[in-house]
Amino acid sequence: MEQSELLAHLNASELAVEATALMAWEIGAVDDMESVAKFMYRGGPWPPQASARPPRHIKLSEDDPRPEKKYWLMVKEELTSFLCTNDKKYKELWSRISALEKNGTSAIVLVISGYLGERFGLHASLLAGFVAVFFYGVIKVGKEAYCRMALPQ
Repeated sequence: MEQSELLAHLNASELAVEATALMAWEIGAVDDMESVAKFMYRGGPWPPQASARPPRHIKLSEDDPRPEKKYWLMVKEELTSFLCTNDKKYKELWSRISALEKNGTSAIVLVISGYLGERFGLHASLLAGFVAVFFYGVIKVGKEAYCRMALPQ
């Protein structure tokens, strides 16, 4: 499987299940991956979904249970390199993804999150939402446009 095949295989609706904050993009409250990611990391605004509001006892500055922003930045940097280059360090990840070719979007997000978790020393569940947001954003703007924008020429 190659980069373009991967994106064609992913289902945007299934990505929204992996990261419910993507519903903000779906309803037009935001229009880019950075804005969605802000809903998912510590210190960012809370998503517009009523069920996602913080419990009243949580003080945003002290008890925000969301992961730190650095995890989003790490995922975005790594997946940009993964998707926009032919770096050999991702050979194993491409093999893992190719083995899942007949499986759905959730399985691919899990494999990629697990791979990144191994690299960063983190649990895959901490990264899965960020992985989903990244791919959703790239699907929306297109791989070539995203890569041109994200990588210095």
